[in-house]
Amino acid sequence: MDTREALMTRRSIRRYKADPIPEADLKDILETGLAAPSAINLQHWYFVAVQSPEALEEVKTIMGGVVEKFTPVLEQRFARNPEQVGITNKFLSTLGGAPVCVLVFFLKPDYPDRDGAMQSVSAAIENILLAAWDKGIGSCWLSAPQRMGFGPAFQERFAPDKGEFVAAITLGYPDQQPQMPPRREGRYTIV
Repeated sequence: MDTREALMTRRSIRRYKADPIPEADLKDILETGLAAPSAINLQHWYFVAVQSPEALEEVKTIMGGVVEKFTPVLEQRFARNPEQVGITNKFLSTLGGAPVCVLVFFLKPDYPDRDGAMQSVSAAIENILLAAWDKGIGSCWLSAPQRMGFGPAFQERFAPDKGEFVAAITLGYPDQQPQMPPRREGRYTIV
């Protein structure tokens, strides 16, 4: 698949097949994340690929707390589509059955240019999403755990002394084919 095709066809997947991701593919995906551009080449990221059933259950336990705190936010966001609250909560609490969840950490939380560093970590996340899709592996970038204050729980359990939790990424073979939602008009200007 070429770059543009990957960019235009990748979708957030929230339902996965149970098939495991081959270790070589997972390593390649993570290595592609490491190849992202970074502010002054500091490479501010650290990844933990959670795939053992026991560790995934621990992630889901933490995500249960996320769901509890995030539900009021979802109820407001989806006031016109209340069924989406249950759908989203089910995905968050089960990870959609994903066989892998990559936890992403900001390795240098005391770095003075935090905004630039976070942009670097975000670039690494996007690399992971696209590298996975290139292999037919779906993904979903989850910001709710950090937003709801559960970063320390992930950090303490999975990456002590490896920085600050930023996001989680589910990975797995898609068990759905979501269509691209309509793109909003007027989102760029050429001067």
